[in-house]
Amino acid sequence: MKTIFSILCIFWMFTSAKAQSSYFEIYTDSAALKNQNDEMISDIKASIKLLEPSFSFKGLTTEIPKTFMHGQYRSKTNKIYQLTWQIGGPPMEKFLADVSGSADDGKVLAGMFFYGFFLPHEIGHAFQHHTGTAPENNYNGEYKANEFAVAYWRSRGKKKELAKCLKLAKAVLAKLKNPIPGGVDKEKYLTEHYNELLQDPYKYRYIQFSQIVNILENKSLPDFNTYVKEHFKK
Repeated sequence: MKTIFSILCIFWMFTSAKAQSSYFEIYTDSAALKNQNDEMISDIKASIKLLEPSFSFKGLTTEIPKTFMHGQYRSKTNKIYQLTWQIGGPPMEKFLADVSGSADDGKVLAGMFFYGFFLPHEIGHAFQHHTGTAPENNYNGEYKANEFAVAYWRSRGKKKELAKCLKLAKAVLAKLKNPIPGGVDKEKYLTEHYNELLQDPYKYRYIQFSQIVNILENKSLPDFNTYVKEHFKK
């Protein structure tokens, strides 16, 4: 009996670890989400230090809020804030269902982007901050963070996942309208109306998904190492 119990415990630990080690899926376990994102921070930091040994994220870590807020990096606290599905899902469920076609498809969309694509995106913002290369306007800040995410996931062999992200992003864009008025400077407009747009997922996500499509279809985006090196040129 003791042997059977031990085997069951080992099997449970293995399956639990496996269930908590997948990106591009809904996260309901706050500890798992924090651990996974902190592991990614460590992985990216190690890769960057091979190219620039003096680089440091200066203690960058992940915090899982207990109330809703947009996933983001804050330079003042040097933390990345990510939400579990229980907290982040409900405020976004209508939007996700509307643009994907159903509640179930909305969860797939959330898994691919909120718990996959956007994890290194936020680390990309931290990278901009700690290298002193953050663009002066929000539009380019987001664009560069999206480039960072694409370059990172490609370096980790996530071609299938990125192909799915591209397909989903295009489908979402087909259901959204460009919130930036014609004839205006999009970089200036987004910067001046950033907080306003952020509060409306139908407007803000149009900008994010349009950037992601452009970047994923951009054949000239360099590999991750080359992309990183560009930020340390004198």
